[in-house]
Amino acid sequence: MVDSAGTGYTGTKTVCSKDVVVNGINGHIESGMQDGKTVKSVRPPEEREVMLTGDVKPIQTQVYCKRFLILTVFSLYSMVNAFQWIQYSIIANIFCHFYQISYEQADWLSVVYMLVYVPLIIPAAWLLDKKGLRTVALLGSGLNCIGAWIKIASVRQDLFGVTMFAQTVCSIAQIFILGLPSRVASVWFGPKEVSTACATAVLGNQVRSIECEGLTADSRGCPSPL
Repeated sequence: MVDSAGTGYTGTKTVCSKDVVVNGINGHIESGMQDGKTVKSVRPPEEREVMLTGDVKPIQTQVYCKRFLILTVFSLYSMVNAFQWIQYSIIANIFCHFYQISYEQADWLSVVYMLVYVPLIIPAAWLLDKKGLRTVALLGSGLNCIGAWIKIASVRQDLFGVTMFAQTVCSIAQIFILGLPSRVASVWFGPKEVSTACATAVLGNQVRSIECEGLTADSRGCPSPL
């Protein structure tokens, strides 16, 4: 069988070729003849060509002005939780006298934060990946608020056990806080702002050290946990 040009070729013959853009990636469209019919096909470039030519535009991150408000709120929320960690240790002499307990018992109110962190950090990280930033942030702030209210209700000399329970609730809230600075920075800030935003978010947790140092200096007979 011979084609119209009398060459004896009966397969596909390329007639023309031109560059096109398919799904945001540059490729080539080819037109040819196959069995007397015009056939068009798009040939995407090889992966190596896509990576080296620079034709693919990077994803643009949309940022909002309220990101600074989000960062400020998170920093304050982190600072409040960190302050509750050692709020009893900085006035241990007063606290021990009120509840009639030893210094060793009072120390457990801060040690519980470390004990809870070890077994729960992995489930908290899994929850952050599965449910996202909003759910984990609300869960952490909610537990922190509940723990603070229980502490207020435990201001009675025979309710040290309730105080210990409230401190445990706050220590669980800490699990959902410590893993959030990098996620807050990556979700709300652009590529050039991530490092600064993450450092600022972590700073909120460290500011409580300055506050507690000042309070510790005014407390007589109280060993500083710092």
